[in-house]
Amino acid sequence: MRLQLICITILQVAMVESLKEVSGYLGDNVTLPSGADTSWNLSKIEWSIFPNNTWIATYRKGKESIERFYRYKGRLTLNTTTGDLTIHNLNRKDAMDYSVDFDNVQGQNIVNKVKLTVTERLQKPTIETAISGLTNGGCWVMLQCSSTDQDVDFTWQVKPPNVTVLNTQDPNGSSAVQVAFLNTTQSGVEFTCTSSRQKENISHSVSPKCSVSIKPSPTPAALTPPPERCRSGVAVFGGVVLGCLLSAVVMCVFGDKIIKAWDIIKGKLRPSNNTAETEG
Repeated sequence: MRLQLICITILQVAMVESLKEVSGYLGDNVTLPSGADTSWNLSKIEWSIFPNNTWIATYRKGKESIERFYRYKGRLTLNTTTGDLTIHNLNRKDAMDYSVDFDNVQGQNIVNKVKLTVTERLQKPTIETAISGLTNGGCWVMLQCSSTDQDVDFTWQVKPPNVTVLNTQDPNGSSAVQVAFLNTTQSGVEFTCTSSRQKENISHSVSPKCSVSIKPSPTPAALTPPPERCRSGVAVFGGVVLGCLLSAVVMCVFGDKIIKAWDIIKGKLRPSNNTAETEG
């Protein structure tokens, strides 16, 4: 009987430690739970870090101190009722194990530990667009979605959904390509790429359009037609230069991806060319 009373007394004085895991985002705030019973009236709270129990926030005899350690000055809020500690403006150095030691007015004591991890929020993906020249009453649009984050998945959405599209994705998952045919009569077509990782996701949307060149109004100087040979030479030269520039830009942006995508289009979408011409 005496041994049981001793054991009960020890348990009342110091409870066994428990480890909780909490995750926060870089630059945000996070609250570390003390684990104190809500019915307790706390008389002492001591939050510490490192194996030598360096105090960063304390509450003793009704006095609060949250400026104890230089790395946390101006970034802590201590709830003296619950014992919870809030860290503001998280940085990567905040990721570590925290200990909290607290007593209630009856003399009961508990020591808990909290493991804090700090991660960075997903960055908005980028979308690069290449548009072919007008053909069959529309144009081909190629969109490449990529992200600076690692280990993310990409998904595409198109509004309205009746647009003809073809999706491909790099084997290493670093980017995703979507190819679509837009009619010149279509307007407000929106392409959305979503980058996701675990339960977090972020999206980016673009609305490309088929470019239609508008001829400028003739000036008095333009009313006199130039010699046929010069006009033909300028037209041929301009077409060659424009074609070279467009090809160079597209190849620089997409490289091998555009070649693979066009091969897929030729193999899968060729039977629908007549339908596209009729609709255009």
